Amino acid sequence: MDVVLWFLALGASGVPIWILWRAGRKAKMLDLRLAQNDSSLLTEDGVIITQMNAVPPGTQITKNAYVVMAPENGPQM
Repeated sequence: MDVVLWFLALGASGVPIWILWRAGRKAKMLDLRLAQNDSSLLTEDGVIITQMNAVPPGTQITKNAYVVMAPENGPQM
């Protein structure tokens, strides 16, 4: 009976540790991908972009739209 209780105790403490480790690993990978400007984050399931920082002046942000590079129609220098 004591052995069964020890296995239950190990399982009960092992699952939360595994959940915390997995969350930490995912956060570290997200930070790494953000630092590398990984564009696949824009279309990845499970990643929701709620804020965009440091966009060029005049940028128009449209929710749920694909990012497309377009030439500027203004005068060229």
